[in-house]
Amino acid sequence: MNKKTFYKKLYKLLENVTPLTVDCGGLCDGACCAVTEEITGMYLFPGEKVMFNPLPVWAELYDIDFTYDNGKEVDLITCIGTCDRKLRPLSCRIFPLVPYAKRGEKLQILMDIRGRGLCPLATAMKITDLDPLFVKRVTMAMNMCMKFRDTREFIYSLSELLDEIKNQTYEKFVKDIDKL
Repeated sequence: MNKKTFYKKLYKLLENVTPLTVDCGGLCDGACCAVTEEITGMYLFPGEKVMFNPLPVWAELYDIDFTYDNGKEVDLITCIGTCDRKLRPLSCRIFPLVPYAKRGEKLQILMDIRGRGLCPLATAMKITDLDPLFVKRVTMAMNMCMKFRDTREFIYSLSELLDEIKNQTYEKFVKDIDKL
């Protein structure tokens, strides 16, 4: 299956589901879609860049330091205005959830630690508080990604990055407690 067909299937699967049955953007005033001075955005999954050719006027692509599978580069897509929701990248469609897997272990779907401080859902809620259909569809989509080497390797590397962030956050927490 070619990449365009693959991502079209994933986009369709996630098209009409959201973390809550109401617009969660009302809780944070659309923080995950806000344009800021800092370059923030979403990682494109391997081969997903084909979905953004030509690049929509509301988006910019950036090369970043994050790589997977022995040096394959990951693109960061940012929103520079209001996106066309039908064209949102996969990472936007699954946010605030994220796939997590270590080699030889079963895929897990977690709240994305990178969303804390930005998304009230990632900070104050558990996955069980989210719309079950959303969680089910995200799980289905990520299981589809695990079937292909490149997206599976990407998920492994992303999981390592999440572990690093978690460890840095814990170390900072311990240092802050020691200051008390």
